[in-house]
Amino acid sequence: MITRREMMKTMAAGSAAMATMLSAGIALAAEKSASAPDPTAGDQGVTVTELMHHALPDAPGHEVVVVTVEYAPGAASSPHRHPGSTFAYVLEGSIESQVEPGPPVTYSAGQMWYELPRHVHRISRNASSTAPAKLLAFLVIKPGQQVVLPVS
Repeated sequence: MITRREMMKTMAAGSAAMATMLSAGIALAAEKSASAPDPTAGDQGVTVTELMHHALPDAPGHEVVVVTVEYAPGAASSPHRHPGSTFAYVLEGSIESQVEPGPPVTYSAGQMWYELPRHVHRISRNASSTAPAKLLAFLVIKPGQQVVLPVS
């Protein structure tokens, strides 16, 4: 996304620079729309809410995405992977998680775990069939990457 400050600087620099930025934005949008679909998009009882998406100026070429994942009682996400480092913190309830090659682990509110980039997240589910669960995830990715990737 182009900020107002970047837009004003670009306009001052001339129309050639503006055309370059616009074409880069169009190319990025096309890349995102042509990329693989989110394998968890149709999961029943799972709600993902993006809270923040921000470039990391001290880590050029990387950005952070912060999301909450809410699980209805008994709900689960489909197997998937993430392109970058992922940190998950359980806000409420209990969540069973298995990231290959590790065993399944149940985490309760106040606990967290780390997922290596591109490792398969085989199990991600609410450990309870009667109470909801919610986690907060911080993902470090490269600009233009999807947060969730299919298992191939």
